[in-house]
Amino acid sequence: MFSRQARTAWLRTRGMLALLLLLIVSAFVVPAVVPPGAAWRFATDVMLTLIVAIGVVAITDHRKLAVTLAALGVLVVAARWTEWIIPTGLHPSVRDLVTICTFLVLGVAVGINVFGSGNSLRDRIFGAIVLYLLIGMVWAFSYAVVDLFLPQSFAGRSDVSPDPADWVYFSFVTLTTVGYGDITPVSRMVRSLSILEALVGQLYPAVIIARLVSLEFVGGPESHPGQAEH
Repeated sequence: MFSRQARTAWLRTRGMLALLLLLIVSAFVVPAVVPPGAAWRFATDVMLTLIVAIGVVAITDHRKLAVTLAALGVLVVAARWTEWIIPTGLHPSVRDLVTICTFLVLGVAVGINVFGSGNSLRDRIFGAIVLYLLIGMVWAFSYAVVDLFLPQSFAGRSDVSPDPADWVYFSFVTLTTVGYGDITPVSRMVRSLSILEALVGQLYPAVIIARLVSLEFVGGPESHPGQAEH
């Protein structure tokens, strides 16, 4: 029989791995194979629903955050799936803003697992990658919201049939500071968001590496739970 702590750790590890796979599919597979339009929206709604559900499982050791995430997840599912059954005329920005809040809560919980003490190195590495992908997705939805209110904020996108996958592409290109230049920020707000994301993209790997090194070589037993007694 597993103890409650062991079950929680098992759920966290498996949930974090599943969450990582879902985010990879959402960020890299769906934009590559799903065309814009109804198919894109359906695929996005399915992936977001799965991410929220698995995310709640992955952060069960943070009860308050898990409850908050579950509540926001209900709003995300309701806002996105109700439109398929009964058109409510809900503005797309509302759906995206609720999604951003949901990802932020999930990111906070994952960040606690990554930077806090008591978790294994494997859990930290999974969590660090998940958090990095969540950062990119949060900015992608943020760019989408800004574009809804300031349509001329970006140069290089088609005005005839804009592709929603452009936001995911632009976000991760900015986060990794690749900067191909095919899509460029024009408005001041988007430029500020882009600069902030680029700074996060530069600082994040350094902070993560420093934290992992400190836990492994300075923190001692706290980086290897269960070994302090030996």
